[in-house]
Amino acid sequence: MYRNSRVSAQFSVSLDGFIAREDDRIGPLFDWYEAGSVETWMPGHPVPFHLSEADAAYWKSLPREGAFISGRRIFDAARGWGGHPPNESPTVVLTHREPPAGWPPARRDGKPAPFDFVGDLESALERASELAAGKEIGVAGADVVQQCLRRGVVDELRVDLVPVLLGSGIRWFGELETDIMLDDPVIVPGTRVTHLVYQVRSAGPR
Repeated sequence: MYRNSRVSAQFSVSLDGFIAREDDRIGPLFDWYEAGSVETWMPGHPVPFHLSEADAAYWKSLPREGAFISGRRIFDAARGWGGHPPNESPTVVLTHREPPAGWPPARRDGKPAPFDFVGDLESALERASELAAGKEIGVAGADVVQQCLRRGVVDELRVDLVPVLLGSGIRWFGELETDIMLDDPVIVPGTRVTHLVYQVRSAGPR
């Protein structure tokens, strides 16, 4: 919990713990988004996903975050989502660099891109809590999630576990340098994915 907002992290992860290859390609990790026939829309996304019934029900059960914190690497890999962040949530980008050339982009709806750029985690959390106004704060990007876990502010981890072994790449959790205790998961079987929802119990020194 940070201020009055729950903090969550969610990503599609290979069985051996990777969220992308070293060159940021995701390979089959998002294949489950097109493994069914249920048309499912994400706010801001230009086309629908096609989920299985179980995956669609799981997707619809998730809270829509009031704000989103992104690392710079995932922001760059997604090309700033064309100015439309996930769920159209106001987004704080944690980075020491200036926004990319040509930013902000021209959005499809003509509205301004809802992004702030900050240089440290505390500022990112403070700004996100202001934007979230008591709703959930989502965090994305391996480095950002690891920083939040070490700081003890993550309340929930949602692991979309994909049945593939990538062998190498970008690890979601990396070297945390602390023990993170989780409650037993809620398990939702899907098509080409298993959803695991963990409440974070505690973080402490090894």
